[in-house]
Formats: sequence, structure tokens, C-alpha cells
Amino acid sequence: MNASKRTHYVIFGLGAAVGSAVGLVLGSILTYWLGEGTVRLIQRAFRRLSGGDRPNFEMLLQ
Repeated sequence: MNASKRTHYVIFGLGAAVGSAVGLVLGSILTYWLGEGTVRLIQRAFRRLSGGDRPNFEMLLQ
């Protein structure tokens, strides 16, 4: 029973490591392919849609 539990943790750890590595590589390739400006535009649009990029209304009143 203990060896089975350890095996599950090892498999989970390997999956997390491989997933992180693949995500990093794919993200780097996508950024290189699309260009940094396009990726920043996508990030900004996502932030606005998720409500994380709110205007500073005090600055608008000046």
C-alpha cells in the first residue's frame, strides 16, 4: 500500500514537471512566432476582460 502511494506521488510529480516544461517551451515558441507586441495585446485584453485592469478615475477627473 505504501509503495503504491509513493508511485502515485512520483507519477504526479513527473506529470507536473513535464507539463511545466512543455508549457514553457510552447509559450516561448508562440511568443517568438506571434511577436512580443501581439502577446502583450492579448495579455492586456485578457486583463481587461477579467476585470483586473480598471481605469484610475482620479486621473480622469484632472
